Amino acid sequence: MVASLFVYRAGIARYIYLVLGVLVLWSSILALVSPQLRTLPPFVRSPRVPWKEDRSEVSCSANNFTPSFSSSSTQLGIASEVYLISLPWRQDRRQQMEHLQASKEISWTVVDALDPSDIAIGHIFERIVSQRSLQPSKGHRDDVFRWPADINAIAASTEYLGTSGSDLWASADTQDNKHTTSSSRSIYPNVTCATHDHSVPSFKPSLPDWMILTAPKISCWYSHVSAVRQFTDRENTTPEDVAVFLEDDIDMEKDIDIRMRHVWPSLPHGWDMVFLGHCWSNESFYSALPSPGVMSPLYDLTTRSHMHPSYSPRCTHAYALSLSGARRLLQHLRYPPFAYSRALDQAFSWLIESGRLRAFSVVPSVVIQRKVLSSDIFPGSGVGSAWREHLVDGVFGT
Repeated sequence: MVASLFVYRAGIARYIYLVLGVLVLWSSILALVSPQLRTLPPFVRSPRVPWKEDRSEVSCSANNFTPSFSSSSTQLGIASEVYLISLPWRQDRRQQMEHLQASKEISWTVVDALDPSDIAIGHIFERIVSQRSLQPSKGHRDDVFRWPADINAIAASTEYLGTSGSDLWASADTQDNKHTTSSSRSIYPNVTCATHDHSVPSFKPSLPDWMILTAPKISCWYSHVSAVRQFTDRENTTPEDVAVFLEDDIDMEKDIDIRMRHVWPSLPHGWDMVFLGHCWSNESFYSALPSPGVMSPLYDLTTRSHMHPSYSPRCTHAYALSLSGARRLLQHLRYPPFAYSRALDQAFSWLIESGRLRAFSVVPSVVIQRKVLSSDIFPGSGVGSAWREHLVDGVFGT
């Protein structure tokens, strides 16, 4: 009887230890997952999103899958339009992009980027400094200005946007005529990049390069805005239109069309932006969206791409915009207190982090920067930043 009692008590003890072990394991899992669930972007976490500027609500449920394909969506499996942004004198890059274009049979529009030595850069610098003198920085506060209240309504329409705000900054006036880009560089060598909505740090020699506003960064901002304007200003636009914007030193997966057709139906209604490639961010921070699409049995599941809510993506070498997303983005980028305030990818990232844009990222990237030719943004630094990615089977074998 004593032996039986001992066995019985030992069995109870093992059961209790087993239950405690399960509870500890479950608590550990919750501790890892819960912070991400609590910090999911509002448009993914909640089916109804109050927008800051006018408190109007936009339906954007992660459970409402709407494969938004335009009837003319033939480019890269998703887009009605593709734009390649390239400096005219970078024929080395353009020749390589012609090979990519032929390989993938892409019909794109080449947008000539603004040369950093163009006199328009000097005019823009003048406007930046003038605008900052009107709104001095108040530290790390993001309430220095109020965003326009009609951004949502304008983004949802298809009416011509017209020119406004910083759209006019590149043109000369009487005051600007006495300045050239080279003189502006000497007058404003220490212009810093703003953070948040409008927090401008004081210049210090110890600031890293990414915190200094330079002519190539201004050129990049201007050139991308010009490309996005070509998309929004087309005749006969429809809400289903999608455009892809590419820079001229990229490689992409050979099967990018298949990958994009698979992940695209995951996007919730009302999306603005999708990063086909990114840098300097863990874009798998948030859980991947469910993929309702049916995969071909020939598709390699181990290399499948997934769609994630964007976390803090950098780099502008490959992204897609819906028509409403393009219109919303333009209104932010040309708003004088925010326009040309930092590098363009920093602007994208902040608009996403602050809930101004509803963005998603394809992980792993299906388009990467090759970084085999000299950089235009960081001249003198070789082929660019230290961030490197590799594709599974790129057109150039990257």
